[in-house]
Amino acid sequence: MKKKRTIKQTIEFYVMSVAILLGVLLTVVMIISSFISTNTILLDNLQLMAKTSSQNVGANLHLLTDRMANLALEEVLTEEGATEQQKQEVLDERETRIEFVWLGGYDLSGKKLYGDEKAPQSIADKKCYAYLQQTGNIVIDEPYYEDDIWQLSVALPMSKDGEVHSYLVGSYKYDMLNDVLSNINIGATGDSYIINEEGIIIADKDMENMQKHDNVYELYNSRKNKKIFDNMINFQTGSESTRLHGVSHYVAYAPVPGTNWTLVIDAPRREFQTTLFISVFVCIMIALVLLLIARYVIVKMADSISHSLSLATGRLTSLSEGNLKDEVVLARTNEEAQILTNALAKTIASVDGYINDINSSLGYLSRGDYSQEVPDSFSGDFVAIREALTTITESLNETMRRINDSSVAVNANSSEVSGYAKRLYDGSVEQEVALERLINSIQQITEQIAHITENAGQVKDCASGAQSKVDQGREQMDGMLETMRDIYENMQEIIKISQLIEEISSETSLLALNASIEAARAGESGRGFAVVAQQIGVLADQTANALKQTASIIDQANISIEKGLKTADATAESFQEIYEATEKFTGISHSMAAVVEQQKEAAAMVTEEADKVREIANTNRRLAQETDETAALSLTQAEELGEVVAAVKLKGGALD
Repeated sequence: MKKKRTIKQTIEFYVMSVAILLGVLLTVVMIISSFISTNTILLDNLQLMAKTSSQNVGANLHLLTDRMANLALEEVLTEEGATEQQKQEVLDERETRIEFVWLGGYDLSGKKLYGDEKAPQSIADKKCYAYLQQTGNIVIDEPYYEDDIWQLSVALPMSKDGEVHSYLVGSYKYDMLNDVLSNINIGATGDSYIINEEGIIIADKDMENMQKHDNVYELYNSRKNKKIFDNMINFQTGSESTRLHGVSHYVAYAPVPGTNWTLVIDAPRREFQTTLFISVFVCIMIALVLLLIARYVIVKMADSISHSLSLATGRLTSLSEGNLKDEVVLARTNEEAQILTNALAKTIASVDGYINDINSSLGYLSRGDYSQEVPDSFSGDFVAIREALTTITESLNETMRRINDSSVAVNANSSEVSGYAKRLYDGSVEQEVALERLINSIQQITEQIAHITENAGQVKDCASGAQSKVDQGREQMDGMLETMRDIYENMQEIIKISQLIEEISSETSLLALNASIEAARAGESGRGFAVVAQQIGVLADQTANALKQTASIIDQANISIEKGLKTADATAESFQEIYEATEKFTGISHSMAAVVEQQKEAAAMVTEEADKVREIANTNRRLAQETDETAALSLTQAEELGEVVAAVKLKGGALD
C-alpha cells in the first residue's frame, strides 16, 4: 500500500514545486528573450554594417570612375589631329599623379591605339569590353590577377559629336577595394566578400580565396541559402541567420552602388554568444542558490504548521473511526491550531448528544410508533437534522393515513372494475359474432366483383378491337381521299392541256386562212399551196370540234370528281367522329376496369381490417377475463393492506 504524505511533506512538495516551476519558467523566458534580442540586435547591426561598407566600396569605385571621367575630358584625347604621341604624353602625365597600373586607348574592336607598355594589346577578351558594348557608358571590370598583382579596371567610351570613336581604359591596384573589406571587423573568424550577378566571389577579405572563384550557390548549397543568395543577386539589402557548412552564421548583404555586385558579411554565431552563455549559466546558478534558501525557509514553516495540526489530526482520525468518547488534547500555540482543537472538542460533544437523540427517535419509528415528538436539543446547522426527523415523522403519519384511504378506495374500485370487466367480456363476444357476419358479406361482395372484373376485361378487349378496326378504316379513307385529290389535280392539268390545244387549233385555222389568201395572190404558182392550206383549215376545224366534245366530257368528269371529293371529305369526317367516339369508349372501358380493380383492392382491405378487428375483439375478451381476475386479486390485497395499516400507532389516535 502506498504511504500517504504528511502535511509537512505536502506543504514542502507543493511550495517547492511552484518555486521550481517559477524559477525554470523565468530562466527559460530570460534565455529565450536574451537569444532573440541578441539575434535581432546583431542582425540589425550587421545589416547596417553591410550597407555602410557597400556604400564605402561604392564611394571608392566612384572616385576611380571620376578620375577616369576627368581624364577623358582632356581635349587632346578627343581631337582628330592629335597624334598618338601627344595622347601618350597626357596619359604619362596623369600616371605621375595617380597610381595607375596602366593606361591605354583602344579602338572599337578592342585593339590598342596608344598607352604604356603594361597596357594589353587588346581588351576584347575582358569583361569590361563586353560591358562597354552593352551599356555604352563607363563600366568597372571585376578584379583580376595579372603581372603578379590584383588589379581593377575602369573603362569608358570616348565620343565626339555624340559618336563613340574609341575606348579609354585604366587599371588600378585592388588595394583601394581591399581596404574597405579589411576594415570590416566581425569577430575572429568572420569574413566579408563581394559576389557578382552570378554568385561568384570576385573580392574577398582574404585575397587567397579570390583565386578560387567559388560560387556561393555551390559552396553553401541548401534551399534556405539559395533563397538568401537570390535576394543578394537581386540587389536587395537584408540580414539572415543560416547554416554554412553545418555551422550557424549571421549573414548580412547589401548591393554595391553603381555595379552589379553585392557585398556580403558573415560571422559564426558562437563568437557572439559566448558572453550570453556565461550570463545564462550565472543566472541558473543564482536561481539554484535561491531555491535552496527557499527550501530551508519552507521546511521550517512546515515543521511549525505540522506540529500544531498533529494534535487535531490524531483526534480527527479517531473520530472518523467512530470514537466520540476520548477527550481532545488542546494546542497551546495561540494560533489557528488552538482554535481548531477547541472547536473540535465542542463539535465532538455536540455530535455525541445529537446521535443519542437521533437513535431515540429512530427507535420509536422502527417499532411502528409515529406519535412521539423529536427532542428540541439541536442547534446551529444541526437544527436541519431535527427538522428532517420531524418531517419524516409527519410524512409517515400522512402516508399511512393515505394508504388506509387508498386501501378502502382500491377495495371499492376493485369491485366496480370486476363488474366492468364482465360487461366488457359479454360485449366482446357479441362483437366477434357481428364481425363473422360482416366477413361473410364481404366475401360475397368479393365474388361479385370478380365477375364484374371478368366482364370489364371483355369490354376492354372489344373496345380495343373496335378501335383497331376504326384506325384501319381511317387510314384507308385517308388513302382514298388522297387518291381523289390526285385525280382532281390531274383533271385540272388535262383541262389546261385541252385549252392549249384549242388555242393551237385557232392559231392553225388563222394560219391556213392567211396561207389561202397568199396563195390566191400568187396565182397559178400558189395553187398547190392553196390546196394544202385548205386541208390544214379543215383539219383545224375538225380539231376544234373534237376539243369541244372533249371539253364537255372533261367538265362532266370534273363535276363528278368534285362531288366525289366532297363525299370523301364527308366520309372522312364521319370516320373521325367514329374514331373519337371509339377512343372515348375505350377510355371508359379502361376507367371501368380500373374502378373494378380498386373495388377489388378495397374489398380485400376491408376483409383484412375486419380480421384485425376480430383479433382485437378476441384480445378484449381475454383482457376482460384477466381484468376480472386481477380485480379479485386487488380486492384481496386491499383487505390485507387495511389490516397492516390498522396496526400502526399515529398521532391523534389509531385509524378508523
